[in-house]
Amino acid sequence: MNNVQFKYLPLATVSITQLFYTNRICKDYKTGPVVDFKIVPTPECIELIKRMDLVFKEINSNAGFIILARVMGKNAGGNDIVRYPPRNGDALSFLILLNNADIMNFNDLPYKWGNEKIYLFSNNISEISAPRNNLHLTKDIAGVNAAHDLIKKSGSNYRYHHSTNVVAGGAVVKHLLTGNTVLPVSLVNDAGQCDLFFNLSSFKTGKCQLLINSLLVEEFYFTGINSSLPIFGVIELQLSDALEANYRIMEPLRSLSPQRPVYHINFINRKTIWRYTVRLQANSPLYLEMAALTPADKDNFINQLNVVSNDSGIVFSRLSSTDNEFVFISGSEIFLQEKYYSSTSATREVLSLTLKKYITDASREAVVKSNLPYPSTESIDASVSPNVYSDIFLTL
Repeated sequence: MNNVQFKYLPLATVSITQLFYTNRICKDYKTGPVVDFKIVPTPECIELIKRMDLVFKEINSNAGFIILARVMGKNAGGNDIVRYPPRNGDALSFLILLNNADIMNFNDLPYKWGNEKIYLFSNNISEISAPRNNLHLTKDIAGVNAAHDLIKKSGSNYRYHHSTNVVAGGAVVKHLLTGNTVLPVSLVNDAGQCDLFFNLSSFKTGKCQLLINSLLVEEFYFTGINSSLPIFGVIELQLSDALEANYRIMEPLRSLSPQRPVYHINFINRKTIWRYTVRLQANSPLYLEMAALTPADKDNFINQLNVVSNDSGIVFSRLSSTDNEFVFISGSEIFLQEKYYSSTSATREVLSLTLKKYITDASREAVVKSNLPYPSTESIDASVSPNVYSDIFLTL
């Protein structure tokens, strides 16, 4: 009996990193990684994978995945050739779903961006200096930026309210990958304004443009039948050989270059002002010590009470005080991290925070409470724009 063998080679690899984590991938683990994102091929992507005989495999160790392609034969330059060719407008598209909603707190993402938008990460990027083994799918090289990577989403029913009248045939929605267009199903002019309604069910998932009188009015991402899912974002890997040389997956005539593209999506950890609120009970030693002081000594005592750290770059000041409550804030924003270390320690000591009294008075300086807790990523206060606070509450 003859054995039939097929050869598969890497087509592209995608990884997701988060600077919040020590390992840059996920929570510290012993048995196996538990990632914050679930990556799911769209229905069109599943069909494309079948048609081109590709293999999709999740890789939790880098919070991403790899796509393998069946190859057959080589070109004149000795490069492998993908067995089944892509068609015009083909793209591998994947939905990003959240396994951990807390990423909205510790990553630098807007708190309120509504259900009408998603993040779009694409390899259609002009960044000729990006190396093949480190290609960012975000618009900014540093990482995810809501101002650039968020895009409006729409299901099959797309509506738009225009501020002026629109003539018949003057409005069209264009699917950018395929070039296909649709006219509105309904166009209603009223009082100098216009309500447009389009049925996009004939489109593949992908980025679209609304054009009115040939002018770009709005861009959005058509999510197709998946529009009801709680989609965080979409990864779109276009297969066109017209992309920038370093970003493209396939070369002309569907050959594969020896160095395969490695794409990444980097989430930057959020910076916050740390705010410690210390509340004193009536029987607290600190409260009783203050109560026994003269007004002048009490003022001096309060002025010499503060949170100190073993990192010279992290300095606190007193924001407010009463007889039974003190509020201390960091002088600058601090990156939220899974684990904290002193950035000014030669031996990378663990970050230590201590509430001290009589600071600057060497003979009387003493620790009130050591090992102050770090802020929880769930205790975020963004109500005072543009400042974002991480709150820590202590009762002594």
